[in-house]
Amino acid sequence: MAKKTDKALKKLRKAVSRLEEQNERLTETLEKQSKEQAEALREIRDLLEEHTTTHDAGPDEQTEDHSLDGGSEEGPEVTEAAERRAKELGIDLSSVKGTGSGGRILVKDVEADAEGEL
Repeated sequence: MAKKTDKALKKLRKAVSRLEEQNERLTETLEKQSKEQAEALREIRDLLEEHTTTHDAGPDEQTEDHSLDGGSEEGPEVTEAAERRAKELGIDLSSVKGTGSGGRILVKDVEADAEGEL
């Protein structure tokens, strides 16, 4: 009887071990997907912010100041999304040519500058 019990316990431990391994793999996969989803949502938010900022603001409307020197009226304006992307890519915004309204620097400008430096 003891042998049967030991054998059953051994099988049970093996099964539990397999389930724990599967659980660990699933947890890792879910964490990875969650991070990827969060990054995708940030990119969508940035694109929406850039799109609404450049299309909604008329020429006479004042928008938030994102100039290069932190508040001066000199230099091109930079969208918040473009500032974040430049920081991610290590791009100096003073070298970026803006294609937005009034020379405003957009995410696509930062990315184009980064591709040119590769």
